[in-house]
Amino acid sequence: MDCWEAAGSAYDAAVLGRLWALVPPEMRLMRLSAGTVPGRYRGGLAEGGRQREVVDVSALPGPMRQEVTWCMFRIIELGGRVQMPGTAMLARRLTEITAGGGAGAPRSLMDLPARTWLQQIPLAVHRRRGKLPAPSSIMQMRQVLLRFLWLLDLACDTRPWWQRESWHPVEDPRIPVRQHEPQGRQAIHFHRITAPWLRRAAQWHGKVALETGTLRWSTLGQRVFTLTVLDAFLAGRGISGPRLDADPSRVRQLMQDFLGHVRSSRASRGPAKGQPVSPAHAKTILVHVEQFYLFMHDHKDEAATATGEPGWRDLGPVHAGFYRARELPRPRRRDPALDIIDDTAMAKIMAGIGLLGDPPGDGGLGDPQAMRIMMLQARLGRRISEILLLDPDPLLPVAAVPEPGAMVARLRYQQTKIDGAPDTILVDAEVVAIIRAQHQWATAWLREHAAPGARPRYLFLGLLFNRNADRPYVSATLHRVLTELARRLDIRDGAGRLVDFQRTHRFRHTRATSLQMSRIAFDASFGRLREHALPAAQRATLRPPGPPECRPATVTWGFMVCLDLMQR
Repeated sequence: MDCWEAAGSAYDAAVLGRLWALVPPEMRLMRLSAGTVPGRYRGGLAEGGRQREVVDVSALPGPMRQEVTWCMFRIIELGGRVQMPGTAMLARRLTEITAGGGAGAPRSLMDLPARTWLQQIPLAVHRRRGKLPAPSSIMQMRQVLLRFLWLLDLACDTRPWWQRESWHPVEDPRIPVRQHEPQGRQAIHFHRITAPWLRRAAQWHGKVALETGTLRWSTLGQRVFTLTVLDAFLAGRGISGPRLDADPSRVRQLMQDFLGHVRSSRASRGPAKGQPVSPAHAKTILVHVEQFYLFMHDHKDEAATATGEPGWRDLGPVHAGFYRARELPRPRRRDPALDIIDDTAMAKIMAGIGLLGDPPGDGGLGDPQAMRIMMLQARLGRRISEILLLDPDPLLPVAAVPEPGAMVARLRYQQTKIDGAPDTILVDAEVVAIIRAQHQWATAWLREHAAPGARPRYLFLGLLFNRNADRPYVSATLHRVLTELARRLDIRDGAGRLVDFQRTHRFRHTRATSLQMSRIAFDASFGRLREHALPAAQRATLRPPGPPECRPATVTWGFMVCLDLMQR
């Protein structure tokens, strides 16, 4: 909620006039319900029960009536659904508040901060009924109100996109993200950085990084998080400027203290909550902060001009690199066997994978999309983001007529990791059958849930806020159902350890090792691979499980790209 109050947008009659002009005449109604709106918008109204809810805006002040109507239209236009019970209750409470306030009553939703509205709503109910509304009712109205304020704030904020405190690519197409961004549905919130000088610098840095392609959306989200850690540390030290300290030698000591602060911090959430953060996590924070300051040092004049903070011009050599070799935490080396699912466990997983698609009434999890996603993941070994972002029709024909048992088609996927790397792979008839089954399921789902005329953008479809069929299946949903599946199956490896297969990247490692153990001939392609630029992370080595005398020669992770090259 702080992001709206940080932005400080106010009512603007000219802006509201432009928004109102976008609302179709047939949606400019005094009473909006599934029975009054045109058929193409009707599916965007989510009823809460048997009773048909009506959003009555007839008694609201003119600007507020237009705002509520536009917000409902905008949610439907974006592919979402308006929660009618909460919206109908909110309209009634707004009517009571504005009717009883006299000449000084608010006329626009933007006239009061979110916190004030949320205080006034239960008070209005108490004045009328003598008691406060139920907590569930307050929660429903709160969700609708904050959603409306978010949309209005975005529309009324005339600043450049990068100066906004919250960035959301779905609702602000000015933000330059990739066409198929795995985490493009997630917002980045800069208001969590409390120091204005640091927040503005982070915003400008993010703008330049996205526009130049030096950072991807997910990496920028990590960087902003690490700067919140730095922000809290600097606030505790009373530091209020980019130089950190006028004495360069004390800057070095300060950042050494920051290193110790990060290493001694504890996880605030997740299964390791309360435990010291891992060396890998600590190193990520420190490297991101160091890289941020390196960028600001290299562009200090531009940064001072863009952010309005002259202190950035005073950065010196000490700000271009805080840490020396071997000072950063060194992550512990994982046993490679932990990243591989052995044959016995893999067979059990695939035998139980049908539970994902079985109906809940039959003991399943009722998610046939997740079942097919994991079937493809196990067979292809592709990154999970590449599978979730598959085109609605990703199969390409092969040049020659395939022989029985041979590869029958080529699968095109979104290359989300390495620019310019291959984005197709040969697949067999089983993979084709899985994709055809998903086509049939998606066709039926679209017929029932999508807006009229909507064309799917992805093969695997998100189930929420997706009437436009332009949102992919969400990785968080997949992890949730896999966690439950892992709990039910209780599959353990040869050492008795629980197989953590909700970490989907293990399927990629397992598939890679399976190909290696099968002694596929890579020799002819290694020459081509050596000419193919790979990031450092791809050059890490893998040793398959088992005693050394039973292991094949170690190969690089680049052989997955090598396999793609062999198939081209």
